[in-house]
Amino acid sequence: MKKSLALILAVVMILCLGLTACDNGATSASEMTICVGPYPDTIDPALNSAVDGATYVIHAFAGLVGYEQAEDGSLKLVPDCAKEFPEATKTDDGKVAYTFELKDDLKWSDGSALTAADFVWAWNRAVAPATAADYGYMFDVVDGYAAASAGEGELNVTASEDGKSLTVVLANDVPYFFELCAFPTYMPVKKDVVDGNDAWATKAETYVGNGPYKVTELNQSQMVMEKNENYHNADAVVTDKIVWPFNEDDSSLLANYKNGSYLFIDSVPNDQIKTIKADYPTEYQVMGQLGTYYVSFNMNDPALADFTPEEQISIRKALGLMLERNYICEEIGLADQQPANSFVPIDMTDADGVTEFVAKNGVNRDGAGYFSTSKDDYAANCAEALALLEDVAKSSGKFTVDGEKVTGFPTMTYITNEGTGHEALATYMQGVYAKYGITMQIEVQEWNTFLDTRKAGDYSFARNGWLSDYNDPISFLDMWISESGNNDCQFGKDGHATYAAYSYNGKDGLTWAESYDKMIADIKASNDPEVRFDLMHQAEDMIMSTGAICPIYYYTDQYMCSDSIDGFFASPLGYKYFMYAGIKAE
Repeated sequence: MKKSLALILAVVMILCLGLTACDNGATSASEMTICVGPYPDTIDPALNSAVDGATYVIHAFAGLVGYEQAEDGSLKLVPDCAKEFPEATKTDDGKVAYTFELKDDLKWSDGSALTAADFVWAWNRAVAPATAADYGYMFDVVDGYAAASAGEGELNVTASEDGKSLTVVLANDVPYFFELCAFPTYMPVKKDVVDGNDAWATKAETYVGNGPYKVTELNQSQMVMEKNENYHNADAVVTDKIVWPFNEDDSSLLANYKNGSYLFIDSVPNDQIKTIKADYPTEYQVMGQLGTYYVSFNMNDPALADFTPEEQISIRKALGLMLERNYICEEIGLADQQPANSFVPIDMTDADGVTEFVAKNGVNRDGAGYFSTSKDDYAANCAEALALLEDVAKSSGKFTVDGEKVTGFPTMTYITNEGTGHEALATYMQGVYAKYGITMQIEVQEWNTFLDTRKAGDYSFARNGWLSDYNDPISFLDMWISESGNNDCQFGKDGHATYAAYSYNGKDGLTWAESYDKMIADIKASNDPEVRFDLMHQAEDMIMSTGAICPIYYYTDQYMCSDSIDGFFASPLGYKYFMYAGIKAE
């Protein structure tokens, strides 16, 4: 399928109408202190998979394509290091090529020349097995990916001899390719400082970028960025210095905001939201996001190892049905979230570019989702959950169910990162399960540890969330292929790799790799929008059939931004943009 750039931008703009907009009339500022999260797990563009990390990356690096704010406050794709958006051309073998002409005299923050060869090297690094990048699979639309990701070749990406143009060959045209080019993983990194230096992104002196800012200080407490005079659009950068303190304590964040130490915070104490709304009506912001907050279950959870795969599916589904999502949104979330009964969120469009993807979700394609979130149906959901557990109790003999009392059920540990909202949800879940006699232990982990624990599959079930990387449902689906670094559920990995009970394309008894991975590959190879979107609905059916993904609510983004700031904007992807922000004139 080939969507015009205008259509892609129109969809993005529709989704972004709620952006916090400023009039770009800010005066220059010497310094702003902005807090978007804790010490990041990584700020290597190829390795980062967190929203806070992405915010740091987009201030220090620039890709071929970027985002900026339109006059109406919406977000639009614009050429960044590229001079313009190239036209797609068909190659002799039926593939699609894009040739990007780079802006003149591009430089790294250390003043050295940046060329198209830097993009070639960075992209191949991102897919190389030795790098183990979580987002390496995002290059699978590029010709040569299979060989490059196996360490047996390179992507079909070439630089001109003079370094002024970059040619990318795709196996087939992709409607969201320019959005990929704006994604952090597609940004260049400098070979001289990165190659052979795994710690390059942990030190200011080696964190060389090509974006609006350069890192001048980086430690466990904070990162400091100063205006990069070598950035091609440096004249538009308003503030000379941004200080990014690392902090994940909601109470501390709010205290620092109130006393003026922080001009922006990306989280607030859950139990103070109502008061904050009243006291800071213009500074407390809630905007829609293309994302889903969910609970992820480990497909290879040792706590459930004594049950058959089919019994494990019933257990996961039962635990999900016991949660009252309306209560969670209204009493815990408190930020206008909507109860979720699908993984792909609201506001993503279907094949016609108008109808929402969720309007055709669910196994009957009627938009009913995969379970009911109606308050009136909660009692029925709980009854269904108990019936599922009773069937497992009878087939396994591992525990008993008597009415609403479950006895002998294995203890499971739920992990979450710090945060009043996350911890409040964990406490709620613990109470719900205790009502039925099920013991759930809670383990609160520091952010980086939490990310690593999920990725390693060293957990039973966990707090999770996903924000789209671009406006296409595939962003929520390709992360679950067997080799994806974001596959926290461990689909197709270890013990689950040998489980052959899936179906695809008329064949039964398939492994995850033979079914789901193949389905995602077929989606990316299709140029027929109807076929492509039908397959994406099938893919969501498959992941939801496992019970391993338990949607809770569709995300909203809440933050506090000082009224003194002009020029700041945020995207539905969760990124925060301060490169063109400053302090309002008195």
